[in-house]
Amino acid sequence: MLFICFPQVDEIYHDESLGTNINIVLVRMIMVGYRQSISLIERGNPSRSLEQVCRWANTQQRRDPDHAEYHDHAIFLTRQDFGPAGMQGYAPVTGMCHPLRSCTLNHEDGFSSAFVVAHETGHVLGMEHDGQGNRCSDETSMGSIMAPLVQAAFHRYHWSRCSKQELNRYIQ
Repeated sequence: MLFICFPQVDEIYHDESLGTNINIVLVRMIMVGYRQSISLIERGNPSRSLEQVCRWANTQQRRDPDHAEYHDHAIFLTRQDFGPAGMQGYAPVTGMCHPLRSCTLNHEDGFSSAFVVAHETGHVLGMEHDGQGNRCSDETSMGSIMAPLVQAAFHRYHWSRCSKQELNRYIQ
């Protein structure tokens, strides 16, 4: 599943509606056992779980940015519940440039996980939910990646004009 998910996320980030190319490359995969996973994920507390996952990911980081396994962003996939029912992911907004905030916590749920990972990574890249603090609520029913509830599907997805603007503002 993971070897399918990341090329899909990369493809989502190459959609022309985003207006820029961002490459998603899997540089390292660490399989965490159940015992360690339950020590990181605090059921019903997504904020604390994300904090612990980000801190753990930072301890796994290669210190040399030229190392082949150095990562810019850590993506933690789990089947454990970490938030209220239906919560698919959790991420800090505008965390990409901070080593302890450039990570996401994502519920692994098969092929749809690619859209959750793309959505949560979008938050780290400065994107808000469409329709929350911006004027893109009209795009959520059409499969926008940053809809408050991820409803995008492989036959119908796009980045909203707000996501494009927020990303450009963040990376400048």
